[in-house]
Amino acid sequence: MGRRNCLLGLVCSITLLSQPLLVAQGPNSPRVKAIVEKGITFLEGDLTGYDQMKTTGGPVIVGLAVYKYHDVYGVSGGKNHPKVVKAKANAVDIAQTVTNASYNGEKKYYEAGIAAILLLEVDPDAYRPQIAALIKAIEAGQKENGSWGYPEEKIGDTSVSQFCILALWTAKNRGFTVKVEGIANACNWLMRTQDQSGAWGYKGVNDPGIGQFRRTSQAKNELGGTNYVGAHSDAACGLGSLYITAGLLQFVNQQPEPPKKNSNVNSALQVKKTDAQNLKPLTDTVPDGFLRGALTLGDGWFNSNFNSFLREASPRWPFYFLYTYERYRTFKGLAEKEPFADAPSWYVTGTNYLASKQQDDGSFTGAIQTGGPAMDTCFAMFFLMRSTLKSVLNLARDTTFVSLGELPEDAANARIVNGKIVTTQLGGDIATILSMLEDPNAPQFKDMKAIPAVLKLSADEKERQAQIERLKALISQGNPQARRIAIRQFARERGLDAVPTLLYALSDPDETATREARNALRFISRRLNGFGLPDVPSATEKAEAIEKWRNWYLQVRPEAELEPEDIAPSTSTP
Repeated sequence: MGRRNCLLGLVCSITLLSQPLLVAQGPNSPRVKAIVEKGITFLEGDLTGYDQMKTTGGPVIVGLAVYKYHDVYGVSGGKNHPKVVKAKANAVDIAQTVTNASYNGEKKYYEAGIAAILLLEVDPDAYRPQIAALIKAIEAGQKENGSWGYPEEKIGDTSVSQFCILALWTAKNRGFTVKVEGIANACNWLMRTQDQSGAWGYKGVNDPGIGQFRRTSQAKNELGGTNYVGAHSDAACGLGSLYITAGLLQFVNQQPEPPKKNSNVNSALQVKKTDAQNLKPLTDTVPDGFLRGALTLGDGWFNSNFNSFLREASPRWPFYFLYTYERYRTFKGLAEKEPFADAPSWYVTGTNYLASKQQDDGSFTGAIQTGGPAMDTCFAMFFLMRSTLKSVLNLARDTTFVSLGELPEDAANARIVNGKIVTTQLGGDIATILSMLEDPNAPQFKDMKAIPAVLKLSADEKERQAQIERLKALISQGNPQARRIAIRQFARERGLDAVPTLLYALSDPDETATREARNALRFISRRLNGFGLPDVPSATEKAEAIEKWRNWYLQVRPEAELEPEDIAPSTSTP
């Protein structure tokens, strides 16, 4: 009995001693912040002696980690921090390098992906040309099988692919055009190279081929050696990327719930939850059932194997794994519409692991297969700060704008700063401009900025309504330049009431007028990516977009009577 009591006492003592590590503490808890601040202090120091810092991409990852710290914890000066300034400069250099057709460096698409992510996170407005160049290079570098990898190899690399996919997701959510076909091809490759166990290997070595959807063993690499199937880092890369592509293609939800505190915003902002419940895939080239089966199989693998990395003496890329796992869990949570918890159990487990691995100088490094202290510390920081979740919530915040009166002159190039849509805006008198636009002999405006972005309507209600009707008439009767300007101004004045007319304008034969209508609908609806209508759409794509926007409008205003003939194609000529 005495021995039993001693054993029981020992167990209780161990439990009590370990209890502080089991307390659910999120990124803002004193404990986690202390770990993060110690790690950031290390990253802010002299890292020039580490091998990864001798590459162009290494300082970009460090700069991103430092910037994320400022963003997550509300610390000012992030954009101008020396490490971030260096990261931006390197990212610009990468943009110049990867667009050179003769450049085929081994890390080309790793670097292109991380450079795009850095610029998109830190300052997408200031670096639009570089971001566009990086996205173009990434899309051009996609292999025929749908993956990315080392330029000289035909097979794809799961890790390289996840950086490129994350870059495309970030770009799309910052208003850049991303090809649906490329996302679909990536999604299909990820499904075809998933191991039968539900995990992924280092490379997609046993791809059954385009259009062949069956799971094969990914255990051996192209030389017969191990392909690291069962390694947590590769599994998280694959599954996280699959969730991202599934969301981009609208097979699963990828939008957080709208902020409840903004109860006084335009009613159009309240449709987001309804939209998420009525998703329609953007492509028919991805097999829905096989995709959902792949997601379920991958989830099952992690349900069974997540904690096993804690028992491994030398796990493969442990800090990189936690970085990619946080991304996977964020997008899984979005897909399943889970409320975001401050400290879910997997986060607590990962935090406890990291707390036990931090060195006295604040760094982290693995026993084998390590990125070195600089990279491993960055990856640990990304996990602890819930980096992906912060990016998702930033995008949700940035698309919550104050009023439709802020609809910008050029919606395609506008951005949202501190919750408000901003762009260059000028003043103007609408009476003079309306008369000029209605005059068939008036000069043709080649530059849309020649017309003031803000046309001040009459304060007299009767005159104001008459001016609005003149704008509406111009949408169907004016010359191409007049139609473009009228579409923008009419949307500004009427907001949600303008939607039926904007649906009509989507069929305009003038491509720029169509884009004006598309952009206005995006801002009115808070759907910054709309329903996928490209800049130069076909007649079929226009018809599909009109139908999708019509269905959206009827969800927002179920009492509206909107028949197909109400949005018949325009007969005006460009």
